[in-house]
Amino acid sequence: MAEPTMIYKITILELLQRSSFPLSNSQITDFFLEGDLTDYFTAQQAISDDEDAGLIVSTTNHNNTTYSITEEGKKTLELFKEKITPALSKDINKYLKANSITMKEENSYKATYFKADRGGYVVQLRITENDVPTMDLSFHVASKEQAETLCNNWKVKSDDVYMSIMDILMT
Repeated sequence: MAEPTMIYKITILELLQRSSFPLSNSQITDFFLEGDLTDYFTAQQAISDDEDAGLIVSTTNHNNTTYSITEEGKKTLELFKEKITPALSKDINKYLKANSITMKEENSYKATYFKADRGGYVVQLRITENDVPTMDLSFHVASKEQAETLCNNWKVKSDDVYMSIMDILMT
């Protein structure tokens, strides 16, 4: 494995280890692009290689895939931790400090749908906080288009829905 490629793979493990919550593909890639560390395609290949090696695992909800480090990834990171230079470590800290709140919020809204046994689709919408569901809604809709629309609009409208429900509960 070429040295820069190894460093990218180890850097992904370090990002996931330090973040304390799953990161999306774009959040991982943004670290490399914002820091001008490598190009998009090389970052994607490093993510794919880490996943293929069982060092990270992906979870997909509708249009969003997030990654978490596995136990094997943690062991690998320990073996190659010295590949993370002090400058790179500082860049990781800076990126996470600047973006953690936004990234956590982006990943806390989950939406998915599946075909119902008796026709139509079941849409599941969720807001999580520290991987604990704070709101979980399920709907039955007639068409795939309706299911996709609900999922696509969830991130944008979820705060309004949450506040409306809280208003109802508090009155």
